[in-house]
Amino acid sequence: MISDDIHIERFLNIPLDQVVQQFPRVLDEAVQKAKPGQWIRISFLFGPEYTYGDGIMALLGHQINKDMLELAAPNNPVMVRTGLAGMVMNHRGFEEVKKFYGDQIQQFLPEPEPDTLDNLVGSRAGEGNVEKEKNGVCGVCFRQPEQDVLYRPEDLTEIYRLNQSWRAAIGLTLNATALYTGGVIRAYNSLDRAGQMATRFGWAWSWPYRNDFFFDLYFVQATVSRLGQGSDYFWNTGMSPEMGMNCSKLPGTSPEVKKQELPCGYADSDVSRALYEYIKAGGRLAGDHISADGEIDLILDIIERASKDAGMTLDQIRAKRHVAEHMAMWPRPDQIPRIKNLGMMTSGFDINFYEGNADKVLRAYGERGVLQVQPRKSLYDAGVMNSVEIDRPLSEYTNLTYFTVLYHGMTKKNREGKVLAPQEAISREAMLKSVTLFAAYNVLRETVLGSLEPGKWTDLIVLDRDYLTIPIDDIPKIRVLMTMVGGKFIHLVPSLAREWAMQPAGAQVELGGPASRW
Repeated sequence: MISDDIHIERFLNIPLDQVVQQFPRVLDEAVQKAKPGQWIRISFLFGPEYTYGDGIMALLGHQINKDMLELAAPNNPVMVRTGLAGMVMNHRGFEEVKKFYGDQIQQFLPEPEPDTLDNLVGSRAGEGNVEKEKNGVCGVCFRQPEQDVLYRPEDLTEIYRLNQSWRAAIGLTLNATALYTGGVIRAYNSLDRAGQMATRFGWAWSWPYRNDFFFDLYFVQATVSRLGQGSDYFWNTGMSPEMGMNCSKLPGTSPEVKKQELPCGYADSDVSRALYEYIKAGGRLAGDHISADGEIDLILDIIERASKDAGMTLDQIRAKRHVAEHMAMWPRPDQIPRIKNLGMMTSGFDINFYEGNADKVLRAYGERGVLQVQPRKSLYDAGVMNSVEIDRPLSEYTNLTYFTVLYHGMTKKNREGKVLAPQEAISREAMLKSVTLFAAYNVLRETVLGSLEPGKWTDLIVLDRDYLTIPIDDIPKIRVLMTMVGGKFIHLVPSLAREWAMQPAGAQVELGGPASRW
């Protein structure tokens, strides 16, 4: 869809040794092809089984760095991206981002210095991935150049349209996340107004670099007033002032572990003030990615204090159904009763087990740490609703699907089949509830979503085998034959289309994805 006339886009989905070998040639070809001033974007994907990530991330700022890009492309803005988060950008790229934001870019700079993306979009932007040297590396702040600067608005809108349709082929009818830039909000609004939303989307406001906005109480009230507003396909679910850090109360297995932790984001006075003012005015926490338990202590304190100062009853607090996300290493057992008492929800990405992040937690924090990685059994037993995240680009270029995520949440197995924290494994029935009814509660639409009942929206999927009865090790093999949202066929594979005398449908079918062969 993005042709070389718009900007130069290249993808490498190859093992690490081949990336190091082929990247200079790919970069040179892109530079030779590009017109002066034209963007170049090169993506290193993590492989069909999502196994190349750690090695590729380690390249950024080292074998692949800003100086290399400067020498190769002095006349073009260049961004090198990985398969999830992480990027390197050259000086020309920085200049284009600064040009777009104008004087406002200074509001993102706690200590302005040239060509450090850490400073370009805020000191907390990398969620632990930011390189402190001036090497152009950042963890998650690719969003600003990609969503606001690099892509034309019409192209970004089309990318998200296709992405929604493609993801419907792995069984998604609903998404919930924070949106981070004006460009992405505009794109989804455009799709919604045009009636082109393939799935439903509950979204949270996120300004992790401009929490000074919340000193303006008019702004706070205006933001709160949007809670729940939108259409049947795109609506607001709350606000997040921070992407939480990996601060933990656990001791760690060595002093080095604690030294590598980043300070709790909510210990920052602007961040805690933003959440306090928003909740006090009647808002709802949503869309916040929390890595460890130390951040949760602060969030619970803020919710309790702001709600009390607003004069809310316990029932009114519970009705907000605040939600904190990721569960990368939280909650601690002693936090669960507080979460339950406040009527909070949790959300987590169980792909952690497949890709080895739980193994890293085990090495760094021991058994206590790994028991806090998506502790779904403890949450279920306590009556805390918890939903499921993907948080990875599954199916777009991998062999993994949504059912891969569910399987590893149910089994607590890593990629090699080793079981970690089996005490926190849950049944397939419980996991199914997490991705249906609990997901509906998460996005404040439980009266119309989450179960098949008269009067609820017609969102459903058809599978090629029985999720509830097949051997559990066959769950990752499940294929989605049909996805329906609002009574419309969003995804329909060729075999079922022939059986029903219909036309196949969906981006995977149209663009030659895996489902086009089913």
